[in-house]
Amino acid sequence: MKNKAIIIGLSLSLCFFAFLIRDWFLSFFVAEITGENILFSDSSNVTHQIFPMLIFICSFGIIPFLYLIAKNYCKIYSGKQQLFSLLIIIISGFLFLGLRVIYLKFKVAQINDILRRAEFTSEADIPGISFQDMYLEYYLLAGLVVGTILCMIILKKSSNSGIKN
Repeated sequence: MKNKAIIIGLSLSLCFFAFLIRDWFLSFFVAEITGENILFSDSSNVTHQIFPMLIFICSFGIIPFLYLIAKNYCKIYSGKQQLFSLLIIIISGFLFLGLRVIYLKFKVAQINDILRRAEFTSEADIPGISFQDMYLEYYLLAGLVVGTILCMIILKKSSNSGIKN
């Protein structure tokens, strides 16, 4: 019972932390993708962003539960394996996020190259990647889930190979 309370408390504190860093997260990755510094002083001003904000907050809050699922499924008891499983989950989430940022950066470079070739000078209708089409939160959440599955596969296989009759 005490472990469940710790997991829930940790999850809620991670949700609160995610709520606090969301504007910085958006500013950092949008600047990384587009090369322009965009400051969001208040994320509520960003239209149509309620659901992605909830996905982002839940992505951080779900980490302890994903770890608990992997720990219970693989019956992890050693501290080294617990740390390993947590690192796999977190690194996988940020790897998916990083790959999405690299892909979007490549797409922005392609658009800028096409505009340069076409000598497109009217700044009113410059095509680009809209903020709603980045889906960074979804890739973070998908990476965390894939990391959990990967962790379960790796640690279950290692625990099965350790038991030989």
